[in-house]
Amino acid sequence: REPPGHARLCEQPGGVSTGHPDTLTSVNNLAALIQAPGKLAEAEPLYRRALVGRKKQLGASHPNTLTSVNNLATLLKAQGKLAEAEPLYRCALAGREKQLGA
Repeated sequence: REPPGHARLCEQPGGVSTGHPDTLTSVNNLAALIQAPGKLAEAEPLYRRALVGRKKQLGASHPNTLTSVNNLATLLKAQGKLAEAEPLYRCALAGREKQLGA
């Protein structure tokens, strides 16, 4: 059963912007949930939305953006799209090395 007010919250126009970092975390989490049972094609646009939004709101080198890069790469790998996944993994690694050290 959904919590009270759930439907109203989800239907509310003019709520939190889709570009807000907290909203993007929710988008990313929903993608992970959808991916878990193997709904890869359904999860991909959500991961892409989270990545684009995080890059815009937080910057390309922010740890949350790098997590989105890595998450999309993992999804693409699971889909067998290795040529698309590799540059994303390399990007995430380079960004994390720069931010956190090698």
